[in-house]
Amino acid sequence: MVAISIIIPFFNEETHLEKSVNSLLSQNYNFNELILVDDGSTDKSAEIAKSLQKKHTSVRLVSAKTTSVHQPGQKVVRAFTRGFKALQTSWDVVCKFDADIIFPSNYLETVAKAFASDSNLGIFSGVLTIDKKGVWTLENISTKHVRGPVKAYSKPCFSAIGGLRPALGWDTLDELLALHHGFAVKIDDSLRVKHLRPTGFQYGRSAAKAKGEVFYGLGYGLILGVIASIKWAQSQRGSLLGVLLGFFGAWLKSKPKLVTEKEGKFIRKYRWSRIRSRFIA
Repeated sequence: MVAISIIIPFFNEETHLEKSVNSLLSQNYNFNELILVDDGSTDKSAEIAKSLQKKHTSVRLVSAKTTSVHQPGQKVVRAFTRGFKALQTSWDVVCKFDADIIFPSNYLETVAKAFASDSNLGIFSGVLTIDKKGVWTLENISTKHVRGPVKAYSKPCFSAIGGLRPALGWDTLDELLALHHGFAVKIDDSLRVKHLRPTGFQYGRSAAKAKGEVFYGLGYGLILGVIASIKWAQSQRGSLLGVLLGFFGAWLKSKPKLVTEKEGKFIRKYRWSRIRSRFIA
């Protein structure tokens, strides 16, 4: 049996929290424990979490009197880390889920089978769907990488990558680091979850600038950073000027990177190999 523990950070999720947790409680594969991390909610989310904790022995609430610093990427990772430190039972797989997801009843069973059948598997997930006029449709970029709201990590992989790093781009960095350490990353695009509150980025210049800083922080280098910026601006309809300003601003200031030189070298090599494979295909 694969022992699964789940951590769900939340902030003002009174509309979705109970539905999401109930979909996990209704799984045909049991988890060990589910940690709900209240990151300073001001609505009724904490009350709902307390009620769920009273009803279900496998559910526990970890509360914060104040919310984490509201910076993209940092907030959710810091909340997750509080939940991770609160785990009390042994686990083989730890899941970082969002509080606005409805899971099909076989989700955890599929997660367990995936890790049980591949000792080299490091990160795994299904895909996100959103409601478009009554039809649940794949969310944009949902099949490109394991999305932040539905991450599952093996213990060896989570240990090797050093946990999650509190920065914008953490959910790309963790996959790159997993690959760097020789782990596989897999997505099951037949395993579909409902994302009740679709990812709502407003890609104005400030958000685009932050994205450019991520490309720098991942150690992309000059040419790869420019290519990634152009590709991102086209696919996300974001500000190309903004993302380039972010990248070159961080470059000129020599800001600290999110990765070591060795990790950055691997990431650049991996990204270039992906670009070459697309041209060959």
